[in-house]
Order: sequence, then C-alpha cells, then structure tokens
Amino acid sequence: MDAQGVVKPVFLRDPSGRLTAKRREELAARDLNPEVVRTTPLRKISLVKLEQACAQYAGKKQPVPAEMQFLAGLQRIDYVFADPDGHDLVIAGPAEGFLVDPTGRALGAVSKRPTLRLDDLLVALRSQQQGTGQIRCSIDPTPESLARLQKFLAATAVALPPDQAKAKFAKLGEILGLQTISVSGVPAESHFARMLVEADIRMKRLSIDVEPPPVKGFRSHLDLVQKNENSLQRWWFTPLYDPFVRSDDGLAYQLAGQRVQLMSQEELVSPSGQRVDAPFTHVSAQKFAQQFTNRYEEIAAAAPIFAELQNAIDLAVLAALFRKENLPTRVGWTPGLFLDEEAAPTDREPVPRQIASISNYKQVNRGLFIAQVGGGVVIHPDQVMRTMEYRRDEQDAVSDRRKSSFPPADRQAGSSAWWWD
Repeated sequence: MDAQGVVKPVFLRDPSGRLTAKRREELAARDLNPEVVRTTPLRKISLVKLEQACAQYAGKKQPVPAEMQFLAGLQRIDYVFADPDGHDLVIAGPAEGFLVDPTGRALGAVSKRPTLRLDDLLVALRSQQQGTGQIRCSIDPTPESLARLQKFLAATAVALPPDQAKAKFAKLGEILGLQTISVSGVPAESHFARMLVEADIRMKRLSIDVEPPPVKGFRSHLDLVQKNENSLQRWWFTPLYDPFVRSDDGLAYQLAGQRVQLMSQEELVSPSGQRVDAPFTHVSAQKFAQQFTNRYEEIAAAAPIFAELQNAIDLAVLAALFRKENLPTRVGWTPGLFLDEEAAPTDREPVPRQIASISNYKQVNRGLFIAQVGGGVVIHPDQVMRTMEYRRDEQDAVSDRRKSSFPPADRQAGSSAWWWD
C-alpha cells in the first residue's frame, strides 16, 4: 500500500512453510512459552484476567507480547463460558504454538491456521459498544469509469479476430481506472479492516481467473460462464452459522458452523454508469457462490486470509452475543481498558483507499464474456443474533463442559493466569 492508500497485491513466500511441522514447532517453542506451543483442542482464555494483564503493559505504554497479541494461539471460538461466582467470562477453542509469517500473520506451527488477534477482539468489542451495527467493506468502480467502459464497449461492439479482441480487452483495466475501497463499522486504519479488504480482493481475483486456484478442482466464475451472460457480478461474504447450543441457565454457549458464505447478485449498468440489481441471477454466478461456500473450509486451509475472515466474523458475533445476553454484567465485569481507545490503542495501518481495476475475458462460442466484479464483505452481527435460534443443551454436555473448564476455586483465588488448557 503506497502513501496514497493505493493497494497492490504482493505475494510473499513464507520460508517456514517449507519446513516440517516438527521444525516449525521447534521454532515456535524458541520464542514462546513452551506451554503455549502445546496443541490442544480446547484452550480457555479469561477475558477478565487478560484485560488485567494488558493493563500492566498499558500503564507502561508498552506493546503486549506476542503471546497476548495472538491470544495464546487460539484459532477459533467454539465455546463461551460465563462464571458469575468467579466474576469471569471465558472463550475457548482449539489452539497451538504459532509462527509469524512475513506479512505479520501468526500461523499455527502444525496446522498453519491463523490465530485470533487481540487487536481484532478490541475492535469488535468497541464496534458493538458504539452501536455501529453493520461492518462492511466494498471495492467498486466509480459510476464515471463504468460509463467510460460502456461507451468503449458500445463503440467496439463488433466481432474481432482473437488477437484484436485480446488487445481490445487489455485496455479494460486502464479504462476502469482505480476502484474505490470503502470500509465502515470498524476503523479503516485497523487490522480488522485490512483483513476484510484483503479477503475481498483475493476472492475477486479468484473469481475472474487472474490468480491460480487455491484448491484442486476449483473453477473460476470466468470458467463457469456461458454464452450471453454479460453483466456486472456482485459477490459478497456474509456470516453463516448453525444454531448455537445454549445451556438452560444461559451461562454456556457452543458456536457452530463454518462462519462464512459467499452470496451473489447480478447487476446491470446504465450508459451513465449507474448500477442496479438485475431481475435475474445467472446460473454461473450461483454456481460460483455455491462452490466457494461449499469448499470454504478447503479454501481457508490453503489461503489463510479466508480463515482470518472466519476469525473476524467470530469476534464480531461474540461481541453481539455479549450484548444480547448481557454476559459481562451477569459476571460483574465492566470492560474498561478494552473499550478505551486512548489507553489501549490498536496498531494503525495505512488506510486502503483505492486499487487498480482488474478484468478478464473469455470467448464463448463466437461471443466474448467480460469479467468485472463488485461486492465485498458484509457482517451484521446484531442481525445474526436476532435471527439465531438456540438449540437446547439436551444432555447438559455444554453445561458440563463449562463446569469442568474452570480451575477449582482455591486455584483461581489470587491467580493471574489468563489462559489455561
């Protein structure tokens, strides 16, 4: 990203990725608490004690260590446990040791799955406190550039030999120019925002076949398109959860589902560059969205940014769950430092503002299909919780897990440990 906020995709190789899992674990153990490196299906993190631990660094105006920044290697939120007696609120899920790659992303030493991040958690909590509602990003051409494109296509709407057609459509990116990146609901300079933008860019590149597929057998939208399907495609990521399991006393919750789905909508563009929803959705657009959703776990395992998007949605929905169920108040915890942007500032990154247009085309019979993409990421955590239908904890499995997850009272007293297995 340059000083003007123009984004350019850069693909870096992570040297640790070529190492064996054992060697990656050894490297992780060198820089982390040996206990953090241990792979576990259920690591528990006390948000109350984590805030207290962070306060020691905030008081000295020092950054927190990697163990805190990357939440002790936590990779997903599977459970939320409330402990009114111990005045604690705990999140739990799988975890392992991690290595930080050249982009600053912390990846599991064995699974290579990205960890959740403290700064993203703070952004999610603050967004919910401020009543922001929808969190979104979008990358779109301006109406003026779309109007120029429509004019160009109308003036050159004749059958051309392949070489001339290729030369013609090579100009599309230049005609469309820079597209506008917009972010709302979270600070545009936050890692959270950058994560949404990166996921959107990668999805669009995959859709129009300008980036190699992350998994075998994955087909771009350009590959799926059929004759006479020219229109502007709009795809966007939204949350996808199965019903949460809720204990009868409302003190334990189990999150379920793959967290993310891809939606599709065709758009039509007027001569003046105005976009409107089309009264149809082509089969190819539906197939691409369904393919991306159905294979999301495979894609996320191969391309960590899509796993990070799952993490972002988990954190946004977690904050909405806290608000809906009033969990902090129920355990007697009033977040202070976590909600104070001045006392606990998160890292500020350059604000993404624009990106060069990308387009592609293919010949279908004797016609040409032009691939242009709009869309983004839309996260409405309050809506997720409003429409959530809880499943009963039929055999008290989630409730029992909550009870067994907290250390005995005599071990909790005076303990400053903010995570445990």
